[in-house]
Amino acid sequence: MKVIKVLNNSLVLIEDGDGKEAIVMGKGIGFNSHVGDLIPREKVEKLFMVQENLPGAEYLNAFAAMPEEVFQMTALVMQMAQQGLSHPLRPQIFFTLTDHLMFAVERSRKGIMLQNRVLFEVQRFWPVEFNLAQQVVVQLNSQFQLDLPPEEAGNIAFHLVNGQSEHSDTSQTLLAMRMLKDIFNIIQYHAWITIDTSSLNYSRFLIHMQFFIQRMFAGQLNHSQGNALLPQIIRQHPRMHRCALVINDYVKKMLEVEMTDDELLWLIVHLVRIAEAPAD
Repeated sequence: MKVIKVLNNSLVLIEDGDGKEAIVMGKGIGFNSHVGDLIPREKVEKLFMVQENLPGAEYLNAFAAMPEEVFQMTALVMQMAQQGLSHPLRPQIFFTLTDHLMFAVERSRKGIMLQNRVLFEVQRFWPVEFNLAQQVVVQLNSQFQLDLPPEEAGNIAFHLVNGQSEHSDTSQTLLAMRMLKDIFNIIQYHAWITIDTSSLNYSRFLIHMQFFIQRMFAGQLNHSQGNALLPQIIRQHPRMHRCALVINDYVKKMLEVEMTDDELLWLIVHLVRIAEAPAD
């Protein structure tokens, strides 16, 4: 790993053996390092690949001016996410998350509060990420003597949601949020269900719908061999079948993708479950 630029005592921009740029983190790793030096791997505590769309020197210079505590906080958040989330974060989120945390610190110190218009949706549809983000806000307030409002947890959770998908971006996350909200409204209107958001079956259904929408975005439809059960399920649960067809029409309108029979089957199964008494 060859040094390209020393950002500060703990961060160095390097080029690996494949010619790809990365930022390495380590205690004192930048001290007495110079352009062209080789960094021993045993000194590297964290490695983050540089995103191809980063705006070059301007972005790196901004990073060099940030306090080391902000980078340490980002690394802590990513460690917490690794332990608390079901899917790992993309290493590239290190840059966007660090930038956001620094912006949040600066905003708070200047007394600038931004309203989070999607706070309720983030809290509702990504509760695990939101709970983790709440812990991050507590850490930020303690580390930097701030008074960040609860809304900031929604902003951080939004980054955590984006960071778990290889193909996700802000526009896709906002669209997924809108679709989840619309689908739940469809369910309550067409299936005559009052959804118990504290139930285990709700949590299972929410996870299913999150991954379902991700598959729709990626064009990775489920084609397993469970379709023989579909006619039987339709006969047993006609109301849930009709509701599932309305959801199918909605998905087709939004994404120009139609559910397979297998996706339809599992959607009906989950609708039946959330209509039942809460699972223990």
